[in-house]
Parts: sequence; structure tokens; C-alpha cells
Amino acid sequence: MTTDTPTRRKWNITRWLLVFALVAMGWSEWRAYTFRSALAEAKALGLLHPDPGNTIRENRKATFKEDTWLNGVTRMHIPTNEVFEQNLAIVHRLNPKELWIENAATLRDLSALKPLTRLQDVTLTGCTGLTNVDGLKNLSALQKVMLTGCTGLTNVDGLKNLSALQKVYLSGCTGLTNVDALKNLSVLQEVDLTGCTGLTNVDALKNLSALHRVYLYDCTGLTNVDALKNLSALQSVTLIGCTGLTNVDALKNLSALQEVRLDGCTGLTNVDALKNLSALQSVELAGCKGLTNVDGLKNLPALQTVDLFGCTGLTKESVASLRAALPNTKITGK
Repeated sequence: MTTDTPTRRKWNITRWLLVFALVAMGWSEWRAYTFRSALAEAKALGLLHPDPGNTIRENRKATFKEDTWLNGVTRMHIPTNEVFEQNLAIVHRLNPKELWIENAATLRDLSALKPLTRLQDVTLTGCTGLTNVDGLKNLSALQKVMLTGCTGLTNVDGLKNLSALQKVYLSGCTGLTNVDALKNLSVLQEVDLTGCTGLTNVDALKNLSALHRVYLYDCTGLTNVDALKNLSALQSVTLIGCTGLTNVDALKNLSALQEVRLDGCTGLTNVDALKNLSALQSVELAGCKGLTNVDGLKNLPALQTVDLFGCTGLTKESVASLRAALPNTKITGK
């Protein structure tokens, strides 16, 4: 019978540790190899931005702290949906943090993105066949979503539980009638709804206290922006081409506002709502043909630029009075 001596026990432990180490090294090498292979293929296809070699050279130490080199760090730029579908295995293996797919008219759903658990930033342009964004709903790392020209979208419910979202851009999504899915995204800082002509209100934004910037360019269905009135962190509001607005009273207490863009808001007759916004630096009123006075701007000490191009309802006397009140402000267009 073999005696179980301390020396033998030590040898057995060492032997098993050696076997474990060899197995682990084999797995690690396989994983690294498949990642490097996918990286090489993606680079050859021109799908990586920036070039991984440059990234390594610029910050070698930081790069090699990541799993198997650039795993999860790569930004991938796919020129068409067809290229995306042809190289789906590569995309899944690299699991990028940023993904940009252009000319994605044939994209019908986003189920192919479900395995991209590290995705923080996704941009999809021209997805006219996309009807929903349900494929994004479990990607909890997402911080930025840009879906431009996705005319088939009728809702963005897939975003409603993505609590890390900071920026949402939905320009040209003409099929949207509401953005209720955004109403509980408490860390949202920027929302772009440019050209969302189907919207009649933006009530979903009313409790998003972290919002800094809101773009409602050409939202011609809006008749008011009352949802913005308590968003005290707002610094920039774009309402260009919102022809249904007759006033901007909702902005009157937003003391952090630095920029207001109201070009083409032909229904406005005055800007009295801006008169106490002491942080305002820029006001754009080009094409506001209904304006008959701009007295609301006279006592804004931080104001640097005012654009009055095409404000045909303003008299020379009214503009001269504004210039006299704001001698250091650049007033253009009249």
C-alpha cells in the first residue's frame, strides 16, 4: 500500500496545478487567437476606427489591461447593412463599445445586436425598414443611441429601461407620435427630435431634470413646449421651424439657458419670455416674420449674439433701440 507522505501530497498538488495551468493557458490562447483573427479580418475590411495598431502605440499600458488586447474597446464603422450581415460573426466576437451602421435601409430589426453586451454607443442611419428597437432593450451599458431617418419607427419602447442612456438622437423619425419611452430615463442629458413631424407634444421630457440640450428642429406638430418649463438644467433649446408655436413662455424660468434658437417660428409675436434669462448668450430669431418687438432682450447682460435676419415685422426703431440697450452685443440681419 502506497504511503501518503507529505512529499507525495505536495507532488500531487503540484501536478494538478500544472495540469490546470496548461488547460487555462490553452483556453486563453484559443480565446486570444480567435479575437486576434476577428480583429485582423475586421481591419482588412476597413471596419475598425481608429486603427488598433495606432491605439496600442499611443497607450500601450492601458491597452493591454483590456481583455485580449482591444476586446470591447474597438469602434466599428459598417458602410451598409449588407456588410454588417456578412460579417456578423466578426462583430459579435469583437463585441465593440461603439457601432455605426450606415445605409441600413434593409435592416428590419435589431435582434443581431443582442449579444453586444458592451455596447455603449450605437448609430444607425437610413433604417427606413426598421419598425421597432426592441433588440436594444437589454443592452444596459448603452449611453448613446442615434437613429436618423428611421421613418418606419412608430415607437422607441425598446429604450424605456436603459437607465444609463445619456443621449438619444431620433432625427427624421417621422413615424413617431410620442416619445413616452424616454420619460423615466433620469440621466438623459441630450435629446434630438429634429424633423419628428408626427409629434404633437413632448410631455415625456417634463421630469428629465438632467437634460442640458433639447433639439426640436422642424417639429411642426408642436403647439407648445410646456414640458420644458421645469427643466432647470437646460442650457440649449432648439425650436427652429416650429411654426405651430405662438409663444415660448415655457422657457421664462430656465435660468441656466445660454442658447435659444427660434429661427422660422413664424407664429411668435414677441420674446418677452426671455427677459429674465440672465445667462443667455445667443438668441437666433431669423425668419420670425411675426415678431413686432424684441424688447424682451434689452436687459440680458450676457447676450453676445442676436440674429434677426428676415424678421420683417420689426421696425428700424425697434432694432435701433435694442442696439442702444446692448452696445456690446453682435446683432445681425437688420
